[in-house]
Parts: sequence; C-alpha cells; structure tokens
Amino acid sequence: LQLMLGCLHQTCDYYLDELQQALFDGHNVKASIATIWQALRNSGYTMKKFRMVSALKRADYTLRIGEYQAHQLVFVDESATDRRTTYRGRAWAIRGLRAQRKAFFIRGKRFSLLPALSLHGMISLKIVEGSFTATTFAEFIEELLNQMNPFPGPNSVIVMDNCQIHKRQDNLDMIIERGMRYEFLPPYSPDLNPIEEAFSAIKARLHRDGDLVRTAMASGDDVQIYLQLYNAVWSVTPQDTFGWYSHSGYL
Repeated sequence: LQLMLGCLHQTCDYYLDELQQALFDGHNVKASIATIWQALRNSGYTMKKFRMVSALKRADYTLRIGEYQAHQLVFVDESATDRRTTYRGRAWAIRGLRAQRKAFFIRGKRFSLLPALSLHGMISLKIVEGSFTATTFAEFIEELLNQMNPFPGPNSVIVMDNCQIHKRQDNLDMIIERGMRYEFLPPYSPDLNPIEEAFSAIKARLHRDGDLVRTAMASGDDVQIYLQLYNAVWSVTPQDTFGWYSHSGYL
C-alpha cells in the first residue's frame, strides 16, 4: 500500500494496471485490479477529473508572492448569481423518499458580484446586472484603489486571475500610477485564491436567505435586490478571511 501511495504522491494519474505492475516490480506482489481499487478507496482516494497545473508558473508565483506580507494582499474576482442559485441544495426527507420542494425555477435577471477581499475582510464591492465588461471592471478598480494604500502599506497589492479584462494595460497603469502593485495568479490555481472560499460562504448566505433574495428578485426592485446581495457579501468576517488566507498558504 505504501508503494502505491508513494507512486500517487509523485504522479497522480497512474492507471490501476500501472500500479499493479509497480507492486509486482517493487515487491513481487501480485494483486488484482479490484484489490488495488479497494485499497485505494479505503485509504481515502477517489478518481477525479484531472486538472492541469503548471508547476513552473506556480513556483514562479510562490517566489513573487513570498516577497509580500499577507496584510498587503487584496484578492479580487467575479461571481454570478440569479434566482436559481439561491435555492438550498439539501433538505430533510423521510428515509427512502426524495427531498422535494415545489418552485418555479426561473433564472430571471443575472447579477455579477465583484468583491475585493483583504486579510481583515471585504474592502470594496461592485454589483452589475449581467456580466462585467472592461469598462465596469475599470470603474471597480478605480473605486478599489480609493480603499487601498500605496505600497508597502497594508492593502497595497491587488492579486487577480488571468481573465482578459483584468489584464488591460490602462487598468494596470492606473494601479501603478496610484502607487500600488498587482500580481496575477498562476493558471488553474483557485486553491491560491482565498476569495474562492469567500464565494462559497456568500452563496451559503444567499441559500440561507433564499426566500428574501428571491422575493427581491421577483419584485424587480433593484434597491432590494442589491441590498440582499450586499448583505450576503458583507457578512464575511475577519475571522473568516484569516482562515481562508491560511488555507491558501499566505499565513
């Protein structure tokens, strides 16, 4: 078993027959595919969709980001929501029966949230109907910079993914001109972005307040809709963010 686990630690995409051969070559042990499969399951392993991660780009990012302190980093990213995403995913039911709820699953208007997460909580938020464009993202950056400090002060480095609108040169120039810095996350690395956990918490809050959020969305009253979305985003606490920064390796 330790040989198999060692193989997977080095290269996680082994086929079962390759592990079978490794057992035989390393210990002269003949094990069936079913036995190997069960041993891996008992050890907590399961097959998942493979995600390509550039080790070189992650290493380069780790070196760059290591020059900063956690309190200097501000993470930004977008997430979308509509009426369908406000329903709870789990419910109580009698054993053997399905949990069901009657509802009109109408998407309605779609809203995009763009928060900025610091070590001590959210420091800025922009909400738009539909998706963010280069123009609305630039407006967000301009507003965010007013809540930040020149480097090397706290909240002085914006960290974002490689979305095309994030890399517009005029936005990057604006950040530098204001005395702040920016860094881009490596591709396929949501684990390095603590705001991903923030989005999970925000969606959980929208599920908890689902009836209120859907009522606001059904009314078409933008004030009430934005109020519910703002409440969900600003429910994030400093205790939450300290944990998320730690999980992502910044503390």
